[in-house]
Amino acid sequence: MITIFGGSGFLGRYIVHQLGNLGFKIRVVVRKPNNAIFLKVYGKVGQIEIVRGDISNSGSLRELIGKAEIVINCVAIFYETNDQKFKNVHVNAACEIAETSKLLGVKQLIHISSLGANSGSKSAILKTKGKGEERVLNIFPSANIIRPSLIFGPEDDFFNRFARMALISPVLPSVGSSTKFQPVFVNDVAKAVTFLVKNKSKRRYLELGGQEVFLFIDLLKKLLVHLNRKRFILKIPLFLAKIVALVNDFLRLITGNIFPAFLTVAQVNSFQFDNICGSGVEKFEDLGIEPKGLDIVLPTYLTRFRKK
Repeated sequence: MITIFGGSGFLGRYIVHQLGNLGFKIRVVVRKPNNAIFLKVYGKVGQIEIVRGDISNSGSLRELIGKAEIVINCVAIFYETNDQKFKNVHVNAACEIAETSKLLGVKQLIHISSLGANSGSKSAILKTKGKGEERVLNIFPSANIIRPSLIFGPEDDFFNRFARMALISPVLPSVGSSTKFQPVFVNDVAKAVTFLVKNKSKRRYLELGGQEVFLFIDLLKKLLVHLNRKRFILKIPLFLAKIVALVNDFLRLITGNIFPAFLTVAQVNSFQFDNICGSGVEKFEDLGIEPKGLDIVLPTYLTRFRKK
């Protein structure tokens, strides 16, 4: 039995799909089960169980993990809401999952983090993810840590967001012009997780990035090529982006998060740091996986935005 927290999310659904195809019995813990029913088609009847669970409720984790031999934590947020804060999700909940897994004798724990995670970071996102990693390893020393770069794929928030923007706006904003990214295909990250599960791996520390490294502006240029559209790319200095983000955060605060989080201070702060794989750590090549590039994948899901 495998228990997956966040299994209906962008990355989680691909992990469920791959492990389901291999015949594993899976329990997917989600906040809204009705929104995760689609996962059941990734396995045979009764193979994939969807259960309601709140990771902030430590008392329910025993029941949610149950007799699982493997636990995978994919839960993450990129902006805060009234009931979801970075520290609660990336640190406290991650620790509770690790502690309960250890208590119940779980054999393998896989924790999904992020490239750039650092407990000393100025970015609230990266800081809490870094603290989460450290505390998970202190509690469950044999845990596997996976740190992907910017993840792209059919349901991603990055390329889809800018593609929608390109439909209506003559200008696309580029924030953090010198920051480097190493975009990685969501299915390739899921393959890495599946590799660890199949091989019963322990104490693996993986940094996962794609074949190429890009600046933010280069990603937008590549997007426009695949959309067959011409748009002016406006470079926005970090200090100006932070002002815009402060206004956005304030509007979200006074509207009870009804106002969309198109740019937050936490996101701007994370743009100050490169999002690429380091040296001396395991990567895709150590797993025998060749990641797919942007030019292969983008055309498969951005066709609806492409100018004919």
